[in-house]
Amino acid sequence: MGKTKLWEMSGSEILAGVSRKIGRHVYFRPHLLKLDAPVVAFTFDDFPVSVFENAAPALEDAGMLGTFYLASGLMQRVENGQLIVDEEMVAALSEKGHEIGGHTHGHINVQKTPRRDLMADVRRNDEEIARIVGSAKPVSFAYPFGMISLPSKLALMHHYPGLRGIKVGTNSGLIDLAHLKAQELYDCSNDSSSIDRMLDDVERRRGWLIFYTHDVRKDPTNIGCSPAFFSEVVDKVRRRGIRVETVIDTLKRIGVA
Repeated sequence: MGKTKLWEMSGSEILAGVSRKIGRHVYFRPHLLKLDAPVVAFTFDDFPVSVFENAAPALEDAGMLGTFYLASGLMQRVENGQLIVDEEMVAALSEKGHEIGGHTHGHINVQKTPRRDLMADVRRNDEEIARIVGSAKPVSFAYPFGMISLPSKLALMHHYPGLRGIKVGTNSGLIDLAHLKAQELYDCSNDSSSIDRMLDDVERRRGWLIFYTHDVRKDPTNIGCSPAFFSEVVDKVRRRGIRVETVIDTLKRIGVA
């Protein structure tokens, strides 16, 4: 089945496509990023128990912290075949210094959700996370499924100091705080050489490289990676001496949070 031709699409489908393009490519919160050295963030969406069991310890053993994006409505449920963490796991990560970021409560597609419902959902998630970790609402956010549109970006752009998407790239120079670029960390699409190229690039640019993945386990899904590969990437970053910090810490360091 071929790709739908433009003339075969309805007016609403065309407008939705334009909205997605604008959301992804137009900078709504431009910021000139000036770092004296490159920085890397390890981030995890949803996030499954395997991340708590395998990824967090790997980071901690290397003296690093990560950012874990929680959709509180998924806790103790199965998403994409993966059991999601419970409250005790979330609290334990927070106590160790890891960041717990927002990912909506219901893991919703923000581009298809009316603004009123969207804001009610993210506020509910903010409240749940604040209750679990005993602090203020999350500072950073990751768009579920990487989906974004003009209305959703307008609605969320000032609710969080930093919002991460899945647009590929290193954040350097003029960046969009409402749609930070990121690089997937998946076994099915990365290898040692591709990671080396990403790290070469962030060092050359003195930029901000944000990795993201979902499950971290043996025989990972197509949106996850194995513990061995994850540990390899962590070790590559460590050996290069690249600074690793949570998204919130970088946002604070550049003066926007």
